[in-house]
Amino acid sequence: MSMDSLDWSKQFEVLSISRLYLHSLGIPYDQVTTLTDEDMECIADNLSHGYELGFDEAILNAAMSVLAGKHPDDRTGGRVE
Repeated sequence: MSMDSLDWSKQFEVLSISRLYLHSLGIPYDQVTTLTDEDMECIADNLSHGYELGFDEAILNAAMSVLAGKHPDDRTGGRVE
């Protein structure tokens, strides 16, 4: 399958955050209701910057797992170990 640059740059959402989710984590309702959309954007931005190192490793592991299923004879997914 041939892929053009648009295929290579296509993004897939892997994380979302909501007030409901924050409340499910134990933040009291009255505090969650004070969060504006701007506050939520700030939380999401902070999360994206603070989670990069561990997140990249999690992405790599997930991708390698899928690739191993597609290519059972090549457990490294073409990566040199």
